[in-house]
This record gives sequence, C-alpha cells and structure tokens, in this order.
Amino acid sequence: MKSLASLLTTLRRSVPFSLRLQLAAWYTSAFAVLLLLTGMVFYQYLERSLEASVDTDLGLRAQQIASSLVLHQGTITLRDLNLALPGLDTSTHGTDTTSSDVSQGTLVRLLDAHGKLLGETSAFHTLHAPQSSVTQPLQGTPWQGTVLSTRDQEVRLYSRTLTSAGQPLAVIQVGESLATLHALLHQLVAALLAVGALVLVSCALGSYWLAGRSFAPMKRLAETASKIQAGDLHQRVPVPSVRDEMQYLALTLNKMLDSLDESFSRQRRFVADASHELRTPVTVIRNKADIALRKSRTPQEYTIVLQSISAETERLSQLISDLLALARGDEGQAQFERETVHLDTLIEAVAANAEELAHKRDICLSVQTLPPVTLLGDEARLIQMILNLLDNAIRYTNPGGSVQVGLLTNSSEVQFIVQDTGIGIAPEHLPHIFERFYRVDPSRTRTEGSGTGLGLSIVEWIVRKHEGSIEVSSQVGQGSCFIVHLPIFQ
Repeated sequence: MKSLASLLTTLRRSVPFSLRLQLAAWYTSAFAVLLLLTGMVFYQYLERSLEASVDTDLGLRAQQIASSLVLHQGTITLRDLNLALPGLDTSTHGTDTTSSDVSQGTLVRLLDAHGKLLGETSAFHTLHAPQSSVTQPLQGTPWQGTVLSTRDQEVRLYSRTLTSAGQPLAVIQVGESLATLHALLHQLVAALLAVGALVLVSCALGSYWLAGRSFAPMKRLAETASKIQAGDLHQRVPVPSVRDEMQYLALTLNKMLDSLDESFSRQRRFVADASHELRTPVTVIRNKADIALRKSRTPQEYTIVLQSISAETERLSQLISDLLALARGDEGQAQFERETVHLDTLIEAVAANAEELAHKRDICLSVQTLPPVTLLGDEARLIQMILNLLDNAIRYTNPGGSVQVGLLTNSSEVQFIVQDTGIGIAPEHLPHIFERFYRVDPSRTRTEGSGTGLGLSIVEWIVRKHEGSIEVSSQVGQGSCFIVHLPIFQ
C-alpha cells in the first residue's frame, strides 16, 4: 500500500501537470461531456423518429389489409387475403413457433369483435401481445406499442378496428420487427463513437495549442518579472495590442512597476538626504569640539562652544525623532488617538508659544477670532501639525512681515488657514514641497537653527491620518497660504 502511494507521488511529481496541460484537459473533458449529452439527445430523438415512421408504415399497412377484407351478410371472408399475405393461417390452431422468426415475413392477426381469432401469420404466435391491444381498439382508440417475442425480440405492434355502420366488426393487428431499426441505431452509435473519438483528439490538440497561445503573454510577463527580480526596475511588461484581460493585467503591472520605481527612487533619495542631514550636525559638533580642544580657552569661550554643540545636538535629536515618526508611519506602527479635541483652543495655545519666535524675527503673528470647533483626533499630533505650519511660515517670512492664522467651519469640515507674506514658492516646486528633504533651492545648505526638512512631510502625514487634506497656494515674493481640511466627525 505504501509502495503504491509512493509510486503515485513520484508520478505526480515527475509528470509536468502545467497550467497549460490542465486547461487543455479541462476543455477536452467539458467538450467530451457536452458531446456525450448531445449524442444521447440525438440518439433518443432519432429512435423516436424512426419508431414514429414505423408506426406510420404500420398504419398504412393496416389500412391496406382492411381494404382487402370482404364483408358479406355481416361475416368477414378471407378468400383474397391468402393471396395478399402468404403464410396467413386461417385456422384457429397454433402453428410451430420454433420455426417462426419475427424478423422475417409479415406479422398480421385478425380477430372478430368478440376477440375471437380469425387468422394470423405464423410468426405472430411468438408475440406477447397484451390484452389492451385488443380491447382498446374495440373501444374506438387505435393501440400501438412495443412488445416482445418468445426470443425477447422487440416488435412494434399496431391495432385498429374495422367498422361497419359505426359498429366494430374486427380488429386488425400489424407488427414489424425492430431488429433492423436497432441495427441501424447501433451502427450510428459506432459511427458517433469513432467520430467523437477523432473530435476529442482534435479538441485536445487544439486546446493545448490555443492554451499555449493564450499563455504566451504570461510567459513574457514571467520573463520580465525575472529581469525585475534581478534589480532592473526600469523594465516594463509588453502590452498586448488586443484589449483583453492580458492587456489589463499588463497595464496594471506596469502601473505597479511605475509606482515601485518611484517609491524606490524616493527611498534612495530619502536615505541619501537623511544621511546628509545626519552627517551635517555630527560634523559641526566634531569640528567645534576639535577647535575647542586645540588650545586652552577661557570659560566664556568654552561656554559658547558648548552652547553651539548643544544646539546642534538638539537639532540632531529633533531630526532623528522626525525620521522615526515617519518610519513608524510608513510601517503603520504609529498609534493615533481618537479623542475629543477643541481645535480653536489648541490653535490659540500653540500660536501663543510661537509668538516668541515671531517676535525675535520681527514678524507680526496674528490670530483671527476663532469659532469654537470640536473634532475627533490625536491632540498631540494636531499640536505638532499646527506648530510645524507656524514654524514654516515664520521661518520663511522676512523681518517686518506678517503671519495670519484663521479658522473656518461648516457642517462637515473645518479649514485651518495659515497665511504669510514670506518669500513664496515657485509654481514648479509646489507639487513637491511635502516630499521629505525636498529643497526648493538644491544648492542651499541649511544654516544653524534651520528646520530638519521634514516639517511639511509630517504635516501632510498627520492630516492624511485624520482623513483630511491640505492645499497650498503661493506667489514668489508675496507669500504662501496653507489650508488644512479636516472632517469634524470621523
């Protein structure tokens, strides 16, 4: 038993049951079932049609025999019937049934209105005719059906009455062997089986060939995927010209590859920028420490160096914190609370803390009268969003400028607006300002005390997590306006 199971397992592993072969096998099996059902229906229809033809022929033959009978003074005479039907026995005695063959000769029987036998052909003795074949015609309805002989041969039998003045005088029964019909049907079945076998073989070969043609685009997809797996993300799947499922699959895969290529490009750029941003404060800290250690200095000079190192350390710590926050967000590990937040109170509190930075840069920070707004969200993240937007507006506004904060609301959403009179952003840079470490001026280096370059990326991430959106409009030299749309109830 174990050896048989092992043999089947080995066979299953060794025979290449490819998808192409499986599809061809399924198509051939389905066509075989359809062909079998069609053949059965056709066989039944042909058999019934031939039997109906036999019944019609028997009816005509019974009519012909009835026209040969002679009625004289209420008595049927058979003097002409022996000439028309050789072998008709007009006696009431049986004949030798062993020498009778229903497939040869004529099957005829005559009975009077009382069911008394008037005469029959010799082979008719072998038939097992039911009593209803006599009684039903006497009641006015012809009878037809299939009966068996003593040798279990099937015979089609037809019975009708001969009437005079509306009264039944005799019953005429005519039969015909179905052996010829069955032989014809058997030949037909053999022919159908032979043709069906040829058709199935042709179907199997054709299905296998068509499956190969159908899977050719998939093979090209697999080859392209192998090249992509090797690291070439610039490869694209060939798109078939026919608008079918394979074309849709190829277009979808190409879109996915475009997205992956763009994602990897952003990731490489992010890693490069992050490495640069992390290296800058480390280099500053190391240089300042080296300079301070070259010779003895006064306590005041050491204090200045330590303050500078502390500022760079704080900037480095903030950069690492922002990077970790975005990394957790990308992996879906950042947790956002859903709590009731009074946004107007939150904005006023954050703006009050930002006034010191605005005052140092000689910038007027004004907060319009805010309507009371309550929404569901993460209070700490919303504070970070407001602070980053205000810090960005103050940092890129020249001294003497202004920053205005407003809040608009309707039945479904709230709009948080930060507008400044800063340096503005050129139109070609607007689509990229929320990308990580994106620089409007790539040649510009970050000065001490500048931001980490992740502030707007974090703002966009927080807004998106709150199921909101952010838009920006700007003109170079005139300022920028950031509008955050947040749903009131989430």
